[in-house]
Amino acid sequence: PNHFVVGTDAGLVSHGTRHELKVPPKWFKPQQGGPRATQVNAIDFSPFGKPIFLVGCSDGSIRLHQMASELPLMQWNNSTAGQAVIALQWALTRPAVFFVLDATSVIYIWDLLENDLSPVAKQPIWSDKIITMAVLGEPEKPSGVLGIALAKESGI
Repeated sequence: PNHFVVGTDAGLVSHGTRHELKVPPKWFKPQQGGPRATQVNAIDFSPFGKPIFLVGCSDGSIRLHQMASELPLMQWNNSTAGQAVIALQWALTRPAVFFVLDATSVIYIWDLLENDLSPVAKQPIWSDKIITMAVLGEPEKPSGVLGIALAKESGI
């Protein structure tokens, strides 16, 4: 609980601690290294006790980082066809599954055990612009029900 990360408007994620301890790495970077013309829009840590987290960016790229390394374990550059990632979140019931929402209200479902190159499903929501999402589930029931709550721009 002493560590924190902050996304930047240069595609980097800063890493610090509450008590000013120096812990490597200071920055989490994309595979291409260094700053880029993209913003970090979303970060989500694995709810399963693993020191890994997802990063979603304004250029549509998604990265999977571990706390011990500055470069990502995995990086997907074209999974949203260049649309900005608005939100992303790990599933609460399955450790290898996460959800991504892009700027055109498309939800992508990733299952890294089934396919680690691209989403296993995608669902456009045409009725209204989706501004964020929250994944629901009971972590203590690994095969339990999973759901998504969507916040629409209209409020309806």
